[in-house]
Amino acid sequence: MNRIADRIVNLYSSQNRRWITQLLLLLPALALMGIVYLGGLLIFGRYSFDIYEHGKLIRGWEWDAYRAFLSDPYYWKLIGTTFRVAFKVTLWSLLLAYPLAYVIAGLKKPGMKQLLLLLTFLPLLVSAVVRSYGWQLLLSKQGFMNWLFIRLGITDEGFSMIYNETGVIVALVHIFLPFMVFPILNVLSQSDASLKAAAQDLGAGSWRTFLTITLPLSARGIASGVQIVFTLCLTAFTTPQLIGGGRVMTLPVFIYQRTLDTNWPMAAVASIFLLVSSIIVSLLVNKGAEMLMFRRSRKGGQAYG
Repeated sequence: MNRIADRIVNLYSSQNRRWITQLLLLLPALALMGIVYLGGLLIFGRYSFDIYEHGKLIRGWEWDAYRAFLSDPYYWKLIGTTFRVAFKVTLWSLLLAYPLAYVIAGLKKPGMKQLLLLLTFLPLLVSAVVRSYGWQLLLSKQGFMNWLFIRLGITDEGFSMIYNETGVIVALVHIFLPFMVFPILNVLSQSDASLKAAAQDLGAGSWRTFLTITLPLSARGIASGVQIVFTLCLTAFTTPQLIGGGRVMTLPVFIYQRTLDTNWPMAAVASIFLLVSSIIVSLLVNKGAEMLMFRRSRKGGQAYG
């Protein structure tokens, strides 16, 4: 009896009350995620075992959709296109975002820093549909980019930059660039400036300081940005559909088309594949960031320790 009373007293102690309060605050969000997200996954997972024949959906517990998806070269081509576009967009976003984040983090004038942050943030205030249509106008055969190239004498007839993979990559880089800038900027802004000063006092040049101090310290921000941008690219639908014009077939576009055709088993299998791929990529990026931070820190310690 005393043990039960002690447990009740411990349950209502100040520390446990704080934990229970936090759980109650999280409960609405957890319930929403459980019903909408996990519930949707379970329903879609159930559809993946159904059978689609002659335009009709037949309830069942078969692996036909999985076998078809993993054995047909057409679907592997879709997977290759999706991952190739996501990789290129992520790479270009990183190459453009890191210098921008580095410059913003090093600015001493608050006004200029706020201006650059505003310019970086502005694309997020416009929907992806509007931005995609804007890029469609810019990159079309009669658009501004081709007009500029012809005026500069780079080409006589202009380039075809829409309804192909190049146009999709350009538009996606513009749309997802802020998602790469902000994680890197957040880490660079919080880094200790005295570490770079100490490295330079010990004889390290600018590039050596960057490679041994700045880059390892920003690895976590790079990993976060890569995870966000790569995952968003894997699931991007609007821009590949509008800029690609149906000629750049990615898995999200394929899922949309199969959903309209009521071929829900194949749409469900492709969705599950995208989800699993995103999780694997996130884990690999985290592991790579940890290895980069560890190796660079060891090199830095051996050089200056």
